[in-house]
Amino acid sequence: MNKSVGRLIAFFIACLMLLQLSACTQPENPSDQSDTVCATVIEIEKFGHAVLDISTADLAALGYELGDIVSVRFGSYQANMPFYDGYYVNSGEVMLRGQKPEANVAICINYGKFYEVTGIAVGDTVEISMVEKAGMLEVQKLCSLQYSEDRADYPDDATFANFRAVTIGRIGAGKLYRTASPINNKHGRAGYANALIASVGVATVLNLADSAEDIEEYRQADDFASQYYLALYESGHVMALDLGGDFFSPSFAASVAEGLTFLAHNEPPYCLHCTEGKDRAGFTTMLLGALMGAELEEIIDDYMISFYNYYGIDKETQPERYEIVLENNLLAILYHITGVDTYEELAAVDLEAAVTTYLLDAGMTEDDILLLKEKLS
Repeated sequence: MNKSVGRLIAFFIACLMLLQLSACTQPENPSDQSDTVCATVIEIEKFGHAVLDISTADLAALGYELGDIVSVRFGSYQANMPFYDGYYVNSGEVMLRGQKPEANVAICINYGKFYEVTGIAVGDTVEISMVEKAGMLEVQKLCSLQYSEDRADYPDDATFANFRAVTIGRIGAGKLYRTASPINNKHGRAGYANALIASVGVATVLNLADSAEDIEEYRQADDFASQYYLALYESGHVMALDLGGDFFSPSFAASVAEGLTFLAHNEPPYCLHCTEGKDRAGFTTMLLGALMGAELEEIIDDYMISFYNYYGIDKETQPERYEIVLENNLLAILYHITGVDTYEELAAVDLEAAVTTYLLDAGMTEDDILLLKEKLS
């Protein structure tokens, strides 16, 4: 081989290597391009989402925007998915989540654990590439849900804390309340929620979001203002379930059944809460409402109050957003519990019987179900 041919081959190989390396680099002037981006998994969140070492702002600088359709690849896994700032996909579907600009992006399954389904782990390398620019932008615009953490933006303390009495079905007045967390002040609501549960004399709390370790961390915070809640906790009248977000798993059902058994063996007034008092609290309130003979529309109306309190979504002024939120959240859960596929079928289901079966299958006893119903009546 002569030297000129050898130099040509070497130059060609060097070009190929340069192209391969650049596939996962960040261009200096990315405004008009969206190169493949390489990122590393740095955390598996409590809900099973895989968090990457790249922020929403980093992706934006590389030409990726909310509403794009992207390809996510690692190992043998590859899937196209929307890039959203919230969980706007159907139950069991995947998405790339980018919330606040400074927050790290994450690969998620709505109502599922991405790491369990795919086997992804901390340290894995993920490639993100563009599939269709703005391919789901209309959905992103329609569904984007952002709320204020400023008390002044809400009409009263109860709306700000997403606090209310629940009296659907045969649930008696003053027996059951739901709220945002009265102990976790992440969103600035804990002090308000604590004061509200104190004002109605809540005696027993089911904390759906936290562990005992979480509660200990909250009580050490400089802004801790939840003495009433703490007194209940220290006297053994708070159960911390530490639920994740996999609403369809047997382990989730078993934990909820354990929590409702705890309520049955303690006294009302009861309070249910997660962090925002919206999803896990909405799920558990739905179970209790159905168990106490609430009609489907009663359950829906109570569930959707949270989305009005936080985002101003109601059936009259924002019907399309209302239906999307309802379908992707509460109805998806009810379809799972009842085994039906459509709203029309769901409307004909005996929800009290379906939820009773769900709780019995999850490990709650008939005697404890009857005891809980008696105390809620």
